[in-house]
Amino acid sequence: MEKIYDVLIVGGGVAGMSAAVYAKRSGKDVAVIEKMALGGTVATLNKIKNFPSQEEIDGGTLTEMFAKQVKALEVEIIYDDIISANLEGNLKVLKGNLANYNAKRVIIATGLAYKDLGKNENEFLGRGVSYCAVCDANFFKGQLVCVVSRNGSGIKDAKYLSGIVSKVLVLDEGDMSVFAKANAVLNMEVLSNVKVQKVLGKTGVEGVECLIEGKKKVLEASAVFVALGRVPKVEIFGETIEKDALGFVKTDENMQTSIKGVYAVGDVRAGVMKQIVTACNDGAIAGKKACEGL
Repeated sequence: MEKIYDVLIVGGGVAGMSAAVYAKRSGKDVAVIEKMALGGTVATLNKIKNFPSQEEIDGGTLTEMFAKQVKALEVEIIYDDIISANLEGNLKVLKGNLANYNAKRVIIATGLAYKDLGKNENEFLGRGVSYCAVCDANFFKGQLVCVVSRNGSGIKDAKYLSGIVSKVLVLDEGDMSVFAKANAVLNMEVLSNVKVQKVLGKTGVEGVECLIEGKKKVLEASAVFVALGRVPKVEIFGETIEKDALGFVKTDENMQTSIKGVYAVGDVRAGVMKQIVTACNDGAIAGKKACEGL
């Protein structure tokens, strides 16, 4: 007979780990299912200055502190990618690439996913295409790179990159002419009304093919940083769970979703600040409430 957990938490970011701490301390059988490594998006942050008790800390160090506490409590960590879920009914079933997992309660802590171009960029992932400037900027030190942006969504990444690479081309889909003049950076060029059509290269990125003001043009670049924003990672839960117009999961004040026994926390949840401290709050509430009645 397959094991039935009291609480399964999908996602090992700070919200998920906070939920794990509170659920485990309630004396329940708890596991965190994480695709990659504990820490989530926070682990990639270079500087954090608004987390209580820490004047300044990097994301990797902070999330390692979270992970250390979770492991000290002997919370089971399962490394798998959940691809679908059946959340209705008293027994919740999560289907992963490696196995299926059963639980009485499920906490969704899947966070946000980067929006992609919808072109051929994923063919070059790890070979010049990146969704994380902070993570990968140093691989292209002293080189020319481009940032794909939508109405200014990539400017923050571009400014960060400008301190490391030789030049940054911002390829924005909107009209950025006024912004570009007001926010000039010596080695950053902002191009307006650009539609990227294709990433070019053989073994790695060599450039992009795009339409600028409707005219086809090829731009050379050693890397393409895609910065089109992020969306909640909820597709694996289907249409059974209630979401808002932007796809974020709706919950009540107890983090309970529209499905009994299913909770949502952190960035994936609707109508909240996307901050580390609020993610911890969500996780604490869900971890405690999910255990009630078990």
